Amino acid sequence: MTSAHQARPLRAAVALIAMVLVGLAFAATATIANASPAKKATERVVVRGDDTVQDSSACRGGVCPMQIVGGAFRGTLGNGAYDGALNVHVAESFPNGEGGVCAPVDGTMTLGAGTPDRLVLAFSGVSCQDGNAPLPASSFTGVAHWVVKYGTGAYAKASGHGVYLSSEDANDHERLTLIGRITR
Repeated sequence: MTSAHQARPLRAAVALIAMVLVGLAFAATATIANASPAKKATERVVVRGDDTVQDSSACRGGVCPMQIVGGAFRGTLGNGAYDGALNVHVAESFPNGEGGVCAPVDGTMTLGAGTPDRLVLAFSGVSCQDGNAPLPASSFTGVAHWVVKYGTGAYAKASGHGVYLSSEDANDHERLTLIGRITR
């Protein structure tokens, strides 16, 4: 037998191994391409809370900063503490139709404050004085839109949005309701 005839079985074996490897590569590629990422869960959010709104300093440039302190929430996200900060844009105030005023507001709120599972919301809307009593003796009603700014722990990749409703009494105690959806 010549050396050319001896090389033929070796070439056939190498070709067979190469075809098997190519087939395995195609199969792996198809499996990866067809693998679906983990489906994110979207859930409705209804959260109610009670807190105190504190003036934090003098109004500068027509913006009055305030703090949301001592918040306790309950609802579809469980129970816990929250806090936040807001700005009342008094330079952009407008009449409330009752002899008082309304003003744009914006800020952030942290649900789960002090825990590893925090959900930080940014909000923007309007707060209106109820009636026309002197401002320190007035109650206020607010409405805003919120969006998830970021989260940690169980909310690390959360996104979402909704509505923020608030009612603040003359003693600066606020009752709020957040309604919306988050995906995580």
